[in-house]
Amino acid sequence: MRLGLFGGTFNPIHLGHVTLAGNVFRDFKLDRLLLIPSSIPPHKKASVISPELRYEMVQLVAEKLGNGFEVSDVEVNSTEVSYTYKTLKKFRTDYPDAEIFFIAGTDIFATIESWQYWRDLFGLANFIVVNRSSVSFEDMMSRIPVTLKERVVTPDGFKGEKYGRIILYSMSEIDISSTEIRDMLDAEYRKANLPEDVYEFIRTNNLYRRANG
Repeated sequence: MRLGLFGGTFNPIHLGHVTLAGNVFRDFKLDRLLLIPSSIPPHKKASVISPELRYEMVQLVAEKLGNGFEVSDVEVNSTEVSYTYKTLKKFRTDYPDAEIFFIAGTDIFATIESWQYWRDLFGLANFIVVNRSSVSFEDMMSRIPVTLKERVVTPDGFKGEKYGRIILYSMSEIDISSTEIRDMLDAEYRKANLPEDVYEFIRTNNLYRRANG
């Protein structure tokens, strides 16, 4: 089985997340892709929206994406910091024979040395590292430990390993920011950049205190 794991604060989940999830699912021929809202992310400030509400929004998206897409509550139900190591260890234990792929942007992966037990992560999963305009692949490669560079491959060079590879995945970036969606007063901006169900959920529940229109 090929299992994808896409974690994040999803505060809120937007069309950029949706497009990325769909592209990875298709291009890597995944059997399942789990969207994993974090509870207490280690590298970001505490969310203004509760994990439960963010989970509900992600669930709306997964239902529309269709077969193969699911939401995991493994981090939302925890009162501890959402460390990637703990999450990957759980899924590797649950699916010992699966090819597991953890999705991360170049901006986040460039900070890999700050992740908890980062050296052990590559015995648990492969990493699909997606280009971000803020950090190029070249820049990311210059910032990660030399010992990781031998693990790097292109999608065409991936040979079906269960774990241990860093796969550089390039796609047309959609310039959407969760921060801007939270802060923008313009309801039309939100509507254009959010899945319809998520937009209505935010508006109906008056989330972020700016869901006007």
